Amino acid sequence: MRRAVAAATGWGIQAERVARAAVRRGPRRRGVHAQVGGRGPSLVLLNGIGASGLLWPRAWVDQLERTHHVIRPDARGTGGSSGAVEPFTVADLADDVAAVLDRADVATATVLGLSMGGMVAAELALRHRERVERLVLVSTIPPAPAHVPTAFYGPLYGPMARLAAGYLGGGRRARAELLARFYLRTCSPAFVPDAALVDELADQLAVTGTPVAGVAAQARAVVAWRGPERLTRIDRPTTVIAGRDDPVVKPRNGRRLAALVPGADCLELAGVGHLVPWEAPEALLGVLRS
Repeated sequence: MRRAVAAATGWGIQAERVARAAVRRGPRRRGVHAQVGGRGPSLVLLNGIGASGLLWPRAWVDQLERTHHVIRPDARGTGGSSGAVEPFTVADLADDVAAVLDRADVATATVLGLSMGGMVAAELALRHRERVERLVLVSTIPPAPAHVPTAFYGPLYGPMARLAAGYLGGGRRARAELLARFYLRTCSPAFVPDAALVDELADQLAVTGTPVAGVAAQARAVVAWRGPERLTRIDRPTTVIAGRDDPVVKPRNGRRLAALVPGADCLELAGVGHLVPWEAPEALLGVLRS
């Protein structure tokens, strides 16, 4: 059944492009876009900094859509929502998700958040608890000052510098390939992506690139997210998942996050880095089906 938030549910890049539809939040706000597909219990996927709702493993989402009504918002600053780069907070991003659920006529959903998306998911459970059935928080951190600082910029300084240089020259596709390889540098050294995976990521990135201003606005929101004691008010079943080889988010952050949310489970995956949906898709499917 076609929903108001989306116009198509196919997996091709062109179909995904058609699937983007605006969710209006008032006359002074830009539209917040989402991709929607599948049938069954509703599942919201919230991505990390700079990553639109397109940027998930295609085969993994295809499996999810066989059993779930999957909603993938483009957070402000990314994808179809890339025009919304005025200052905003993680709370604003959570309100955006609630608005997407309103427009999709979804009362409640399981919410899976990756990296920044995990912060938004936790904030959604605080601000709109009735909309959240269950939380799955992946490769993410608790609010400041409870999190362990990341070592992200050290091992990835070289790739980041090359990425910045690449944006100064070359075509859209070349930039997308460079960015895809940068994303994959956040995986565990044990994970060796093949050429098909690089091409898939580059295809998705080429369709809806994220402007630097959007990344900066999201980064400001993440840095300003504070109040770890608030998470003790979350009363939804919660699973925290961390990769033991994550160069972006140290796995201790997962333990600290799980300790703050009453009754939360914490699962650490050996040989897995930051991009759990790509590195350990079956493990995530198992958690969602449990």
